[in-house]
Amino acid sequence: MRALYILILLLSLLPLHTAQAADDKRHVKLSLLPERGTISAGEELWIGIDQSIYPQWHTYWQNPGDSGAAPHIQWTLPEGFQISSIHWPAPHKLPYGPLLNYGYEDQVTLLQKLKAPDTLPAGPLTFTADIEILVCKEQCIPESDTLNITLNDPDAATEDNSHYLASAQKKLPIQTDWAVSFNEKDESFLSMIFYIPDNTLFHIRENKAYNKHNIEIDINSLEFYPIDWGIVDNTAPLEVKSMVDNHTLTVQQQRGDRDLNDLDEISGILSYKTLDGERTEARFAALPAKASKVPYAAKSPPLEEAGSTTLIGALIFALFGGMLINLMPCVFPVLSIKALSLVKIADKHPEIARLHGLSYTAGVVLSFVAIAGALIALQAAGAGVGWGFHLQNPIVVTLLAYLLFIIGLNLSGLFEFGGEFVNIGGKLTQGSGLGSSFFTGVLATLVATPCTAPFMGTAIGFALTQTPIVSLSVFAALGFGLALPYLALSFAPFLQHALPKPGAWMKTFKELLAFPMYASAAWLVWVLSQQIGSMGMLGVLMGMVTIAFGLWLLKHRPKSGYWKVKTKIIAVIAFVSAIVLLPVGELAQPKNLVVQSMEFGEMYSAEKLEVLLNENSPVFVEMTAAWCITCKVNHAIAINTDATKKLFAGTNIRYLIGDWTNQDPQITEYLNSYGRNGVPIYVYYGPKDAETGMRPAPQVLPQILTPGIVKNAITNQ
Repeated sequence: MRALYILILLLSLLPLHTAQAADDKRHVKLSLLPERGTISAGEELWIGIDQSIYPQWHTYWQNPGDSGAAPHIQWTLPEGFQISSIHWPAPHKLPYGPLLNYGYEDQVTLLQKLKAPDTLPAGPLTFTADIEILVCKEQCIPESDTLNITLNDPDAATEDNSHYLASAQKKLPIQTDWAVSFNEKDESFLSMIFYIPDNTLFHIRENKAYNKHNIEIDINSLEFYPIDWGIVDNTAPLEVKSMVDNHTLTVQQQRGDRDLNDLDEISGILSYKTLDGERTEARFAALPAKASKVPYAAKSPPLEEAGSTTLIGALIFALFGGMLINLMPCVFPVLSIKALSLVKIADKHPEIARLHGLSYTAGVVLSFVAIAGALIALQAAGAGVGWGFHLQNPIVVTLLAYLLFIIGLNLSGLFEFGGEFVNIGGKLTQGSGLGSSFFTGVLATLVATPCTAPFMGTAIGFALTQTPIVSLSVFAALGFGLALPYLALSFAPFLQHALPKPGAWMKTFKELLAFPMYASAAWLVWVLSQQIGSMGMLGVLMGMVTIAFGLWLLKHRPKSGYWKVKTKIIAVIAFVSAIVLLPVGELAQPKNLVVQSMEFGEMYSAEKLEVLLNENSPVFVEMTAAWCITCKVNHAIAINTDATKKLFAGTNIRYLIGDWTNQDPQITEYLNSYGRNGVPIYVYYGPKDAETGMRPAPQVLPQILTPGIVKNAITNQ
């Protein structure tokens, strides 16, 4: 239907052109308005192309929309003069049936800038503009005119349109320096992420937008005018998908017919008004989400480029990556707990041991698939999140810290009774039923997701660029790899024989395993200190005290009598207090705190990286997070050392640290540009070649670092 409307409009031009010849009534009065009547050598001045449009008729913007045509101006200039491209005021939306066009009604002034050469001839100078313009109502009429202006004519009256053109300049969209990225969601939506710095046209605070005068902006007033034809469905509404307190605004609109691969960038106008009605238009340019702003000599693919990976390769990488996670300090204690329970039953009940292995595997695999499904859904909705995203939520971190603390108390023998509702941690992971193995698998997944092992980056990067079915298959393989050692142990008698025989040592070993649980809980509390500050962390610590007090009460409660019920009530109050003490408001809105353990380096920003690379500084970038154990180990043994510090200082390397503890769209975009969806990532940008003036391709270092790897990356380039 839309194509039919366009065809009818185009066919209507021929007979109506003839009608115009018979009736020379013009629907647009065109005028050329120079800023002033004189121009000097080397000087610039504005020229206005003024349109006075007949009521209820309209002309078109540079992108006319679904139909119509933009004005065309052909200048004839004296030798040496130059004229700029047109500066376009923001248009209006002009609906017509199922179509939507962009244009002007009543009056508009297009602007061009005229530049004189360094030398001028004497006498008057004449400038001619041949203008073709399409004006429409229910019918469209092409109109044209040839207009002249004369400058430096001593006999002409002095012409001064400076005030009028200054007013016209104020109607031009404000050119912004926002960093804007775009991508295509499910081949159905154009999604744009605006990274809006402070002290600009507007800023974002507490999920609201404010202009530079701190007046709230009506988010429902946002309009997007695409300068590039065909990239969106013009009739579709603009959707604000997310707005968070980190200078980021995400919007999306249904796609048009044009292939985005045809465009190196897209440009447009974002229009908005404040609650008191003041409207502002801001012009921007957006780069593809994976495009680099920095020219490299030949940007070779990163070491773990997801785009070159096949499905079979990704599944193999996922399987091996999952197996290696078991060696990480965050997962090994959980696996040890299940191995301890396997010792008790392997010889006497091998069939039950196998069922426990299958149950544990199901818990791991289903948990990985569930977390991956949530990640895929959030990314499809426009959220800038990646692997480990749930640990960017302080509420999840707090509840996980509580759970590990309770398990530690159980292993320490503070409570051993079964069937009580308070014995959640112990029963879910220490019980003899198959459910305990399943929930141990869930727990292993939760504590494993902050860890990144070799091969995982490639697998996850590949998975999140595929269809949901393929993506979930890769994550299932990752979970199966994590569960495989315990599954093999439960099925293979010869492996079970390698386990020590049951005995008194098991009680001591069980109590010893409590300390990794306490350490993990302490680590998570430290992570919270990076997310919600010291006061929020105090509430969580006091919550742990009330939990311990409640469990102690239940252990020492009377067997019967009046105080048995009262003791239970007091214990329940203690448990509820642990939740009440949570600073929920702070947990829901993480603070933009930085990792305090970094002793040297500068905090990462995309703008800072671009400036440093343009200055020819060698740069080492580390992307990390407080909840990433691998990141912390790498930093301690390979980066935050005297040898590496001397190496950086001796080679004038600028060291940038990106902290992904809380969500940060700039870091998410950086990770995506290297096919990654989680931390850590380490990238070294060497200096420019002295002969060619070009930078070598950036080096992506392995996810497990040693001092030698860092040194080789820097000295061998």
